[in-house]
Amino acid sequence: MSGLVLLDDGRGDLGPMTDLRASFDLRSGILTSGERIGHAAGVPVVGAIVPERLAALTAARHPDWSINQPPQGEEPILVVNGRLLDPPKGIGLETMAAEIDPRDGSVRRALLDRAALETLIEDGKLPGSVNVTEVPSPPLAAAAWDVFTSAGGRIDSDLEWYGAGEDDWSRLPGGTTIGEHPVRISSRAVVGALVVLDARSGPVVVGPGVDIGSHAVLQGPCAILEDSKITPHAFLKSNTVVGPSCRVGGEVGGTVLQGCSNKSHDGHLGDSYVGEWVNLGAGTTNSNLLNTYGEVSMRLEPDGPRVRSGRQFLGCILGDHVKTAIGTRIMTGTVIGTGAMIAGTTPPASTVARFAWVTDDGIRRFRLDKFLDVAETVMARRDEAVSEALRSTLAALHAAGEAGADS
Repeated sequence: MSGLVLLDDGRGDLGPMTDLRASFDLRSGILTSGERIGHAAGVPVVGAIVPERLAALTAARHPDWSINQPPQGEEPILVVNGRLLDPPKGIGLETMAAEIDPRDGSVRRALLDRAALETLIEDGKLPGSVNVTEVPSPPLAAAAWDVFTSAGGRIDSDLEWYGAGEDDWSRLPGGTTIGEHPVRISSRAVVGALVVLDARSGPVVVGPGVDIGSHAVLQGPCAILEDSKITPHAFLKSNTVVGPSCRVGGEVGGTVLQGCSNKSHDGHLGDSYVGEWVNLGAGTTNSNLLNTYGEVSMRLEPDGPRVRSGRQFLGCILGDHVKTAIGTRIMTGTVIGTGAMIAGTTPPASTVARFAWVTDDGIRRFRLDKFLDVAETVMARRDEAVSEALRSTLAALHAAGEAGADS
């Protein structure tokens, strides 16, 4: 076998979560979905099929992969949909066989020869020579909340691969642990005085370079990944995943932070997704429950329909590079688009357009040159730069947005 090709078929209502990354690069547990698929399959990822608007950015993020072209070699290639959050282990397919979703015909997994893979890349569908079987479960992620609201449940299973082979994990270099679930703490982490690691309901994972401030409480299942910092007295509740290089304080629960984002101050954040390079001003607080205790719906796109989530608890989705002012209030089921700036004294609308600049005077549009200046400054704080691929993808996203006055 030549290896594994990850598929982003552009389907699913994922909103701004996939503006700047393919579906398989979303963090859906300790691991991204693509990382989990690769480990489960037991073969190396050698390529990806993505929407053309994400091709350059995906190539920059994964420079060793073949993007939107067949990888080298003539052996069969395993293709797996990046929305398959809970992939089976191994291959389990004959060559020129595929599993599809009975709801809409989406390819779930396929083992293809080179010609069939070329057809899938060029036409977006399998050739008729492929033997197709409908497989309904585990389901593909159909909406954004399918990815992040279930992430906490994968922390335990992801431990099979996260840090596998390392010998520098310990149960307790500091703090107090309770409960019988796994507590995995890197010897390169710092755990402050009087920290409580509560593993009664699930595992607690503290990765390399993490700094947990004194008096913080981590309630499993919970994972804090590489080089993140948790402020003193923070309360991280169950089903929370803090991605690499984040800064987190206050009360956070049921939430995934993709990485490189700041919520350093007090304020509640629950049942939400936070993209990269987000900064939440002090006191920013969201609601994750309607006063009616009813089902939460979300409008994932400004011009899209409201979609029923089937969930009673659902907070917000914050796209990459979102910024909020101090004291910002975010209502239940809010979606804030990539690059938006929220600086009003009243809660923003339930769906905020990409690159919106929201103040008490109304909504204007964040000028692209000003936005990029801010992005350069923010990313430089973590020794990152706005790559040419990111710059061009942001420019295209900005150009495709709704017309508005420059700010």
